[in-house]
Amino acid sequence: MIEKSTIAKDNLFKFFPLIIFLFSPKIDIIAVPGYWQGIRIDDLLIFFYLIYFIFLHKFKVFPNLVNKKTIGLNWILFFPYVILSMFIGKLYLVNPQWIIAIRYLEYIALIIILNEINPNKDKILLLFKIYIILNFLVVMLQYFEFIGGFTSRGNCMEHIGNPESYCFDKDDIKNICFFSCDLGFNKNYVLPGNFYWGRVPGITGGVWELSINLAICIYALVIFEKKLIKILPYIFLTLIMLLQAQSRGVIFGFIAGSIFLIEDYKKVFKILTYSLVLLVSIYLLDLFNFKETIHDRFLIDYIKLIKIVLGAFTDSLPPKSGVEGTGLESMWFRAQSWELSISDLKKSYILTIFGSGGSQIYTENFIIRIITSFGIIGTFYVIYLSRSLPWFFIIFLLVTGLTVDIFVSFKIFLFSYLLIMLLKKENKM
Repeated sequence: MIEKSTIAKDNLFKFFPLIIFLFSPKIDIIAVPGYWQGIRIDDLLIFFYLIYFIFLHKFKVFPNLVNKKTIGLNWILFFPYVILSMFIGKLYLVNPQWIIAIRYLEYIALIIILNEINPNKDKILLLFKIYIILNFLVVMLQYFEFIGGFTSRGNCMEHIGNPESYCFDKDDIKNICFFSCDLGFNKNYVLPGNFYWGRVPGITGGVWELSINLAICIYALVIFEKKLIKILPYIFLTLIMLLQAQSRGVIFGFIAGSIFLIEDYKKVFKILTYSLVLLVSIYLLDLFNFKETIHDRFLIDYIKLIKIVLGAFTDSLPPKSGVEGTGLESMWFRAQSWELSISDLKKSYILTIFGSGGSQIYTENFIIRIITSFGIIGTFYVIYLSRSLPWFFIIFLLVTGLTVDIFVSFKIFLFSYLLIMLLKKENKM
């Protein structure tokens, strides 16, 4: 087994993919027919570096590239069960999305590459700090409409009453093509001021992705930076971006996870106090239109919210017209997605036990993703494999996962894995 690979001598070549993975915007280089997401530079880079490491280790994937010491081994061990659930789903005519298995293989390749790169704590924390600062600069430029950005769905302003804007649909992609796909524009690019509900995504593909990645960065800084004064600026910048992103589920998940974050309650109290002072100041000064955001996004009809959630499980989802203009539109679409995933399991008790493999690429709920895609056995298997994760991260994933399907985001997986890598290296899990 190679202990010190030759690639370690070239830091630029070694860490180049990590920098691209972290900071590259969501630009589809090659569009795939029938899918919103195409092939991006990070996909190509993963393929290139995986082949390189396989050649470097003379095709000895086991035990050179994957072994008992591999960080993320549990994720790799779950892959055979993913395939089993998909085959069972296919047998019962659920039509599982095989693209999910391809994404899972990409995650495994990423695990192998990052284990070979093996970044140390200081490098990861530095990249997290740069990520926060860079996103803040981009978010401010997007908020004041100086620049646009790249998102998963492109320019979707017609959802809020602008019929002249265009939002491409996956059915618009008829064949494999590069960048624009003869649509007359780069299909991922959003013009300045045309972001959905004015929620800007920074350098990510969406506001929920931005919010989760920022939360993970802050968790890492709070755990590993000893001096509070060094991390307060990053916390303040992150809070401002979380408010601008208006991703309620992620904000609640971030708060819930923070309660279980560290044992130094004095440090936690100081952070919460400073954060509260900042939030109150922003509200009173109405910076970034914060008062309207609070009233429109957080002071909502929570009774109706509960009815929407329960409706997804009881086949009694209220009509879409009943939620328009209430701030609950996004929850209604999520609940509709949950209803479809849950209905798959009703086709056979076998699917309830082993899962359907996932008939949707996006289930809009991480917990429902696990239960419906992998069944009762798969759910218990996931719980067993996750037993060593720290409580703060489990709570964060569970609360955030109520409204976000974390499973399908490459960036979220990347940041989550880097956090776990840090915890493993420092013997904190």
